[in-house]
Amino acid sequence: MSLMGMLFGSSEEEEIRNEEGVILKPIRVLNAKGEKIATVTAEESLSIVQEKEQGQIRLIQLNERHEEIKSLMSCPYAQNADARKELTDMMAEVKKDISNAYLAGKESIRIPESKYELFVYMRRRPTVPIDADKLSRELASGEARENVLQFRSYLEKNPRVNVYAAVYSLATDTAYRILKQEYRQYGNVHFILLENRDKKRITWDDPQIQESLKDTPNVCSIGIGVREGEKPRYAIELRNEDVSSVVKKAALLTHHIFNIREEMIDAQAEGHAKAMWELGAKKGKSEEFIRKTVEDLALEDAAYRIPESAVKEIISKAKQRGFIDGEEIGLFRVPVVDRTLLLNLFKQAEDGFLIKDESGSFQYYKDVTGKLVIRYGWTKEGNWYVAPLGKDEREIRAEAAQVMLEGKYLRALQKLLQKNRNRSVIDSFSSLKEFILSYEKMGMDMQEQMESVENGKEYFPEENIEEIQTVIQEVLSPHSVYDNFGF
Repeated sequence: MSLMGMLFGSSEEEEIRNEEGVILKPIRVLNAKGEKIATVTAEESLSIVQEKEQGQIRLIQLNERHEEIKSLMSCPYAQNADARKELTDMMAEVKKDISNAYLAGKESIRIPESKYELFVYMRRRPTVPIDADKLSRELASGEARENVLQFRSYLEKNPRVNVYAAVYSLATDTAYRILKQEYRQYGNVHFILLENRDKKRITWDDPQIQESLKDTPNVCSIGIGVREGEKPRYAIELRNEDVSSVVKKAALLTHHIFNIREEMIDAQAEGHAKAMWELGAKKGKSEEFIRKTVEDLALEDAAYRIPESAVKEIISKAKQRGFIDGEEIGLFRVPVVDRTLLLNLFKQAEDGFLIKDESGSFQYYKDVTGKLVIRYGWTKEGNWYVAPLGKDEREIRAEAAQVMLEGKYLRALQKLLQKNRNRSVIDSFSSLKEFILSYEKMGMDMQEQMESVENGKEYFPEENIEEIQTVIQEVLSPHSVYDNFGF
């Protein structure tokens, strides 16, 4: 059967495209030096022939009449049956690789021409022949589509896979446990728990990883919590991203079904306490259940990084002041700073809060106005802002209070404008006027409100910023832009 027939079961006259819509064209078969051996078309086929009398086994190219066109590879005929089977199995993989390269729309593929080249080829051939970048993108989307399903099917054949686990959080530990549980029947899946006594981020350049890959460069590698550095060619990274946590990725790879604890850990990894409260409510869980789960999982996660006694002290203080339940935070004093712990505890963390540690340093989460850096000289570290050393505490607290108020203003205004889309013109203006006046009473004058709206444009992607500023001016100024009628 022709290459087209083997792949598609269709006639040669039809224009064939792959899943991405690329027209499939003849593929050039090259040797190790990149020199052309042959061009294989859809009408032609490949076959492995054993020629005992000639003392050789060959991979040949046949035309549509099954006549030999070209010999692509030739290896000595082994008298030992086991050695012969090993050889033909390897040659069959090369044959399959040519077909797969054609199906992927590639222009060429390099193959071995002899026995020793075949060994080198197989040593470099991936144990799981799948596009790691496409698989990683699919996992990052949080959905199991064709690449995830294909990976699962390959795993059923029990190929060699190395799983490198950098366990430094509850989420990475949970992902590690999920893979161990779901892959327990696969003897060729090897788990390497990476030593990390210093609790630093582990990269692909880590000596433990490099040593294990030295003799098996073709092995499929899964890195749990491993990132950056020179990633191996056939490696997949399981780490937290915007819509897919390391836990969710592990579950997608293995078709693992979450229990409620794992769902909550996934929510914690993706969106901290806020996401956990939202998930608990969606699942119909009581507030007491959600609160207890938030506290327990925050403790478990932080214990990977800081002393348990410090974690318990922080949780106790947060409970006393109602921060876990959503009370406005303001200033919070901590014995040691663990940013992730605070986000995993505070239901209303997105509203902003200021922390002070025992050394007297201040940090703020999170400034949506940009003022802490631009106007007040703070240092930005992701969504966190560090106050300048030596600045007076009263000044720091005043600056934090200002950006906290403006952040609250922007979030509240965003919600109001969304509601106003279904209100009448009169009701919309009335509600907006009431809102503007309420924040004037809190200390935001006309200039500050107009400036906040200008700086927070990303909160209002569908709104006309100048229109909002016009209303602010109309409400808070004794003059109007429409004082021009002259009657």
